Amino acid sequence: MTARILVLDDEEDILEVFRLILEPEGYEVHVAQQVFDDLADIERLAPDLIILDLVIGSQQDGHQMLLRLKQHPATASIPLILCTAMQNGTSEHEEELNKIPRLEKPFDVDELLRMIKQLLSSSPSPQQP
Repeated sequence: MTARILVLDDEEDILEVFRLILEPEGYEVHVAQQVFDDLADIERLAPDLIILDLVIGSQQDGHQMLLRLKQHPATASIPLILCTAMQNGTSEHEEELNKIPRLEKPFDVDELLRMIKQLLSSSPSPQQP
């Protein structure tokens, strides 16, 4: 079965780049330019992996989405990649953020694909293309 990847980024061009990279690799790619107000929408989508920009809208939107994903039982175990141009800062959640794989923008395509394969192969029920 094809792995489903959800990409959350507020830049349309970046979302298109993810589609152009990941769809030819056999992944089912879903994109969103804003955070989900209702995590039930993510549950219904059932992504195998989420790629999240920490800076969506206001800087706090990405952080808040991350915290909500990690605190919600149905989404807490979904592997995440933080893809952001934001450097490590003095966030009150920095220790937790450091545990999540981070891909700095601009990113290397080979590094992105390596991270995705690694996370999908280590998740409880990986669905690789």
